[in-house]
Amino acid sequence: MSHTPKYPPDGGYPTSTGTAGYPSTGALSQGWFAVSDPGYIKGALLGAGLTYILTNQKVQRALVKGVVTVWTAVQGGIEEVKEQIHDVKAEMSMKGDADKT
Repeated sequence: MSHTPKYPPDGGYPTSTGTAGYPSTGALSQGWFAVSDPGYIKGALLGAGLTYILTNQKVQRALVKGVVTVWTAVQGGIEEVKEQIHDVKAEMSMKGDADKT
């Protein structure tokens, strides 16, 4: 059993070359700066938006206020459902007691 690593026959590097043996510009443009790629544009916009949110105090306050409002509404809804369940159980218990007598 050999312990030498197996590499692809071309070495794993792009094979298209431009003038003077350098890679063509097409191979370089698809690296970090693939501006025509929709994923690149989405990532750049997402990064810019997060940077704006994390550095702007007014936006941070508004975001926290919105989250607190939503959380309070969710908690209120949960409490309302609990109260309704309790009421239904009480009605069922009263109806069961009335049927026994």
